[in-house]
Amino acid sequence: WGHPCEMCPAQPHPCRRGFIPNIRTGACQDVDECQAIPGICQGGNCINTVGSFECKCPAGHKFNEVTQKCDDIDECSTIPGICDGGECSNTVSSYFCKCPPGFYTAPDGLKCIDVRPGFCFSSLTNGRCSNQLPQPLSKMQCCCDSGRCWSSAAAAAPEMCPIRSTDEYRKLCAVAALPARPDLPPSRPDIIPPPIIPGVYPPQQPEIVYPSRAPPPHMIVPMNLTDYCQLFRHLCLNGHCVPTPGSYRCECNKGFQLDVRGECIDVDECEKNPCISGDCVNIQGSYICQCRVGYQSTATRTECR
Repeated sequence: WGHPCEMCPAQPHPCRRGFIPNIRTGACQDVDECQAIPGICQGGNCINTVGSFECKCPAGHKFNEVTQKCDDIDECSTIPGICDGGECSNTVSSYFCKCPPGFYTAPDGLKCIDVRPGFCFSSLTNGRCSNQLPQPLSKMQCCCDSGRCWSSAAAAAPEMCPIRSTDEYRKLCAVAALPARPDLPPSRPDIIPPPIIPGVYPPQQPEIVYPSRAPPPHMIVPMNLTDYCQLFRHLCLNGHCVPTPGSYRCECNKGFQLDVRGECIDVDECEKNPCISGDCVNIQGSYICQCRVGYQSTATRTECR
């Protein structure tokens, strides 16, 4: 106001943040942000609170304060030492491990277990491994039962088994936590439970491999025939999952293409300028033409005539 210009005094807002005046009474009332702000808490569950809101994100997601949406957590890049001995693949809300030959994918798909047959030694005398057992055993079968040393091949120098109660021992021997069942023997580290996933595999008795009755070497290594498309139903968004031995691949829907990670991403058709006499707008899996004056869009909205 005035000349020279002078700032008007600031108008105090009648209500604090998260509240708005009632049109009729003028009293401050809570704003329901979940209803008032379109797209807030996308991918999660928005809960209104007095003066604010909460966004409950599903497992494997975290709330992005900038976009106000639930973003998928890429466990492969955030969890140190993930999928030790294998390759980590991120999925929506989770991840799984692709394991090399000689390794077994854990029933939950979240770690690689070394099942290569080797030589087990039951004694350690003056720092030297001795008393080699006659049957070949995996490192887990050997060290998690009664073995003191293990070697992957006859020529390789034996390595000491990890000491019980250490992190290294727990990492090697804790395959998966099974609920206690009266019809099973006491918990043993070499019990390999089957995957128990609702609607995918029926729960079965776990397979118990006792070192004293170990099968011949070619039977020790379980075939890695996990059908990842069945195990993880949310693979290949915008495409079709095709199982392959020990892995999977994606065949993309029309309007999508594979990126460097093997996932289906939207093709930007507008880069090829398909809309003659109109403006191209890219959408997920396709595009539409916004036609200029004197032109009419076709039924598919992909052409102007």
